[in-house]
Amino acid sequence: MRRTFTAAAVMTAAAGLVLAAVGQPASAGRLMAGNDAQRASAGRPLAGNDLQAAAGPAVVGDQSGRRAAVTGTYSSGPAQAWQPLPTTYVTDGTSDGAGGVDATVVIDPSALRQRYTGIGFSLDETSVSNLWKLTPAERDRAIRLLVDPKTGAGFERFRLTIGSPDLIEHLPFWSYDELPAGVTEDFGLKYFSIERDVDAHIIDTVKLIQRYNPRATFLASAWSAPAWMKTNNRFTGEVALLPGSTTAYYQVGKLRDDCIDVFARYYVKFLQAYAKLGVKVDALTLLNEPGIDVVYPAMDISIDQQKKLAVAIKRAVERAGLRTELYVHDFNFYDWRDPNSTQTKNYHRIFDDPQTRRAADAIAFHPYWGDPKVMRDAYEQTGKPVHMTETNILSPATILEYFRLDASSYVMWAQATDQDGGTLHWTPSKDNNIDWAEVGRTMKWPNRLVKVNTTTQTFTVRDELYAMGQFAKYVGPEHVRVESSATVNGVSNVIFKDRGDRFVAILANSNATPTTVRVVLGGESFKTTVPANSFATYRWKGDVPSARGNHAPVLGGVPDVAVDQYSTTQLKLTATDRDRDRLAYYATDLPAGVSLDARTGAVTLKPTVAGELKLKFRVTDGAANDEIAVQVTVRPQGTPVGEKAEAESYVAQSGWTDGGADFVENNPAASGGKNIGWTAPGKWLQYRLDVAQAGTYDLEFRVANGTGAVAPDAVSLRDSAGAVLAKVSVPDTGGWATYQSVHTQVTLPAGEQVVTVFCETGGFNLDYLKLSAR
Repeated sequence: MRRTFTAAAVMTAAAGLVLAAVGQPASAGRLMAGNDAQRASAGRPLAGNDLQAAAGPAVVGDQSGRRAAVTGTYSSGPAQAWQPLPTTYVTDGTSDGAGGVDATVVIDPSALRQRYTGIGFSLDETSVSNLWKLTPAERDRAIRLLVDPKTGAGFERFRLTIGSPDLIEHLPFWSYDELPAGVTEDFGLKYFSIERDVDAHIIDTVKLIQRYNPRATFLASAWSAPAWMKTNNRFTGEVALLPGSTTAYYQVGKLRDDCIDVFARYYVKFLQAYAKLGVKVDALTLLNEPGIDVVYPAMDISIDQQKKLAVAIKRAVERAGLRTELYVHDFNFYDWRDPNSTQTKNYHRIFDDPQTRRAADAIAFHPYWGDPKVMRDAYEQTGKPVHMTETNILSPATILEYFRLDASSYVMWAQATDQDGGTLHWTPSKDNNIDWAEVGRTMKWPNRLVKVNTTTQTFTVRDELYAMGQFAKYVGPEHVRVESSATVNGVSNVIFKDRGDRFVAILANSNATPTTVRVVLGGESFKTTVPANSFATYRWKGDVPSARGNHAPVLGGVPDVAVDQYSTTQLKLTATDRDRDRLAYYATDLPAGVSLDARTGAVTLKPTVAGELKLKFRVTDGAANDEIAVQVTVRPQGTPVGEKAEAESYVAQSGWTDGGADFVENNPAASGGKNIGWTAPGKWLQYRLDVAQAGTYDLEFRVANGTGAVAPDAVSLRDSAGAVLAKVSVPDTGGWATYQSVHTQVTLPAGEQVVTVFCETGGFNLDYLKLSAR
């Protein structure tokens, strides 16, 4: 058992599975003293002037014990978008009814995390080009639906590209410093120009966004330096096989050492050129995906060069009188830090240099490889904000989870294509002489957030937009995240507050029926019903207790335990408090099959995955908290009928690399938070089932498919002899985090048995399989 104590400051949570128990304060009339609410996890003051957005009336009491009014809206799709919910009221925690709830959300105002920056999308040339195929009226309507905080989703964070990315419709690729014939270098940046951005309507699109959301902010990334600044004099990427390998490549094109300073000035020229057109870019990333082995625009910059470039950019920005922030990394979780891999780039090493650490204002991440908990680790280890600057994941559940993992922003990549999937020039090919026109003709990205019909000059949006608006419409840069309890009974949450203790709670109900929820903050609480399959946002003025004169609660120890997979075991947490404050227990992360009662501290273990779990529990009185860790050993057992066999609970596999980044993926939309990805023909997974009675059962595969097409006869179930017992197709589900259940029938003998899930084709993610009685 390990103990940690925190008072009026954020809890430092270790990486991995985290469970915490938190308590609520008893004294209901206290206010947070001084700057208690203004500390981030590393002990730094939270920067910026907080805006005092109205979020409900001030606290008032009446004879029924009602206090602040709680207003809310919800979205479950376009037919029910941003609809008002019945007003409810905060009570003293004893008059809202002791029972009758399906889930409890505990808010811990003693544990503050990151400041919110925004949600939005990239203004890549492909997306902008498609938006400009709409009629002017339709284009205005589209932008307003996306960014207007009053009538639309309220998106406010947008990514610009410095020169050409891979996502362009119109060739050729370009930098801002293209040289005329006979000129080989341009250290004075005489030929610098952003005219291509102007001609491509990128500036016009920014202006439209600013019209409908004046609070919109912009960051920018380059995919490569101009060709003349690189060792291979080539703007596009160039790859070669690593010595001794037939499958692994490296990026040939590198930044010239003598061009580090001029590349930094190139960035400043971009900032100044955009500023002259009325566009303030408040952040740069060091480089998009440095060192990625691709043939579209890309560049390698070594660890040493990254250190020098970061310092050079910060110096050049300051000399120009600008206050632009610098985000380093701008690459996958996996490439920041992975102690278990020899393939990760471990770019965290740039912070070995104190000057680089000082120059960096934040760390940018992409989600395509690795564990998103790296964001939390980076935030806690460095004290730097972390940002999701590029993602193709449209799942609102992922947005919620990434905010819980300390991301300050969430920016989606290339979200407007046409009815055919758009014209773009991304490719996985390693051919340095690829036919780019053919790439543009054949590579399609369907199922983006916005689909433009170029024939009718109209557009449609995906249903996820409305749930995303439940975040972006109501949370702003004045808000800081507050730690809160993990998902319980299908209800997840993320909580924010401003310095005036005005709270914004986003609750997600993944259940097919309305779910009653109690929200607990200190000695107060309110009850609400979250509509089925919806995201709901609640706002109210909270009464936050002060840490001044408070005695922290103390959580008693719990011995380590061993349990059987799928069996039920209970533990009891106990805590004491010298002030006799009302306490609440919570956990910030709960693995599948583990639940915690916020009032009683009862922990129920029914784990679905075998192995070692390190569970962390907290108790809080609202002004301080205490934490313990409990080690749980889960002994493997066969999956009985009626229980899910989580995809990651396989007993054997073929075709993937155990521990590899392209195998078990973290996916908040999956039932256990993980799925098996990167399926391909011939790969297989084996599972141990425990069938009590021979018979024919319903077999459910929970799958996601983001290819835009049905995968026919994609997956089969086979017995130990290899005989095919059942085979199903996987429909186009609309995304890699959008799951559907596919059902068929299978006949099985009684007893424990090993079955094989065989990939007949690829192109799908597997969440779980489940046997049920017919």
